[in-house]
Amino acid sequence: MLNKLLQMAKLITNDDTLRQYLPNVFTTVKGEVSLFDKVKVDIDLAENWVIETFVSTKTFDAICGYADDKPIKVITAKLIASEALRRAIPSLDLVLTPNGFGVVSNQNVAPASKERVDRLIGSLADYRDDCIANLLPALVGASQWLTSSQASFFGETLFPDLAITEQVKGTGSKWERYLSLRPKILDIEASLAEEFFSPELMVRLRNEVLRRTHTADLARVINAIRGQVVDILNGGSIRMRDMIDVVNHIRCYPDLFPEWHASETAKLFSPPIFKNKKESRGYFF
Repeated sequence: MLNKLLQMAKLITNDDTLRQYLPNVFTTVKGEVSLFDKVKVDIDLAENWVIETFVSTKTFDAICGYADDKPIKVITAKLIASEALRRAIPSLDLVLTPNGFGVVSNQNVAPASKERVDRLIGSLADYRDDCIANLLPALVGASQWLTSSQASFFGETLFPDLAITEQVKGTGSKWERYLSLRPKILDIEASLAEEFFSPELMVRLRNEVLRRTHTADLARVINAIRGQVVDILNGGSIRMRDMIDVVNHIRCYPDLFPEWHASETAKLFSPPIFKNKKESRGYFF
């Protein structure tokens, strides 16, 4: 029933392909169930997870049609393989030996300890996260990805990849930490937009960061905002002087930052000038 609910795997479809991305797995003994058959459901789950979370169906179909040695196809396959095995390990009769995995098929191989299995699952999560970190920048140039809901998800902040997890203190896998940090980032960016940079300009900056098209002038503003977000996530406070300096830079270049100059936020930094007129109720000499 579960298989019927899942899109069947398209990228890793047999044991030989799976083993390309898991080089230390022992060869299956004749008559024994192949590793692919043991983890097939997990491969289906992992592939669907990658499609729904990162790639999109249209982009994934395009990636499947690329040459086998194209980097984005290799990274995607490694991501699926590592996530599938990470999911499957608790239910597999695999053990970790100095040379890689072993299948418990006779008395010559002793089962791995729980601690070693846990470390293996952790290392696979780290490897998976490294694949995610490499995949996200590569997706920008992939077919139809920028128009997908997945691209929109990562483009909703100035941090469309996992690099933020290396700048903010914390423990655990990078992917889980990124998901944990994301709501906080959204909240901080929204506050900075309202108080200093305007929601309109922030939309543009996020779009430029996602597409990696920002110029040096935009990079100055982007880096300042991102640095402020990181400081707050690490327990710091708003560096008011630095933020005002960035706003003053924006004010000096209306052609570069038209979104800000046309925004309600800009009015906070350009209050109306009072002119003393005789007809004014508060007129004075």
